[in-house]
Amino acid sequence: MSEREQREMRQRVERGLPPTGPRCFGYTADGAELVKDEAAEVKDCFHALLAGAALSGMAAALNERGIFNRNGRPWSRNAIRGVLLNERYAGLRQYRGELYPGKWPVIVDEATWREAKHLLEDKSRATSPGPGRRWLLSGMARCGVCEDGTTVTSGSRGGPKCTRGLTVPLYRCRKTKHLARGTEPIDLTVEEYVIRRLSRPDAVDLLVDETAPRTEELRAKAAALRSRIRSLTDDFADDDDTDAAEFKAAARRIKARLADVEAEMACLQRSRILVDIVTAEDCAQAWEDLTLDRQRAVLGTLATVTLLPGRRGRAPFDPRSVRIEPLQGMG
Repeated sequence: MSEREQREMRQRVERGLPPTGPRCFGYTADGAELVKDEAAEVKDCFHALLAGAALSGMAAALNERGIFNRNGRPWSRNAIRGVLLNERYAGLRQYRGELYPGKWPVIVDEATWREAKHLLEDKSRATSPGPGRRWLLSGMARCGVCEDGTTVTSGSRGGPKCTRGLTVPLYRCRKTKHLARGTEPIDLTVEEYVIRRLSRPDAVDLLVDETAPRTEELRAKAAALRSRIRSLTDDFADDDDTDAAEFKAAARRIKARLADVEAEMACLQRSRILVDIVTAEDCAQAWEDLTLDRQRAVLGTLATVTLLPGRRGRAPFDPRSVRIEPLQGMG
């Protein structure tokens, strides 16, 4: 880029003008005005992400409704991720590694964009780029035989009740064949628990005040504590005279503080996941209206599920074989 072009770009940044180049979905070609229908879809994607939706599910939903990207092509998981990471929707633009405010209309506020960015860049919650889950408890429910945290996966089987090539969907232990349970009665049991819990008068207590300016403060604290842990580890590795017991004690103290901060951050996030269903007039209908990935996010916020072996033969389903334990503060 020539010196003149660099100067012109810097001037555009200083004046708060939108970037040049290909049209950004949600904005007109010059980037100065909103395309209202597209902007609404972008805003909905941010809301869906923070409410627990999966990127692949968002892409599929847009494509099914005939809403495609600026080039008229179907959305992909990575394309949705790119939208949600784009600072332009929060009225910002990047120049030489720094963010500068713009003067074009925003689609989401900066706090929402930063929260979305944090979620997408959090490696601890990275998910497979493959197709979305098909069953409520796949990869979530634990095997009650292993009792070591092993989760179940979904599969299927044939049998005397299966005709015309139909199969029965199952939850199976990932390790061995000692657990295989039909999905339908288990899912119904879990769904009844969720609806019953979120229909209680005290369900609103599960929500917190999202207007409180805590998210950024907590995120900064967490980053500082992680940095201290890294520095402490580096110092221990580089200094042969450092006492191992002192190092471990110091690391434990910092990690305990980090756990407290992360727990408070999780509390702030959970309200976004639960708010639509907790505040609905009909909790059961609100649950039914959620996409599967959002239902899974709600369940993951409320409780853990452990599957125990069922009765043999044609014995009726026993709900006690599905152990549902509320997470701390969610009972």
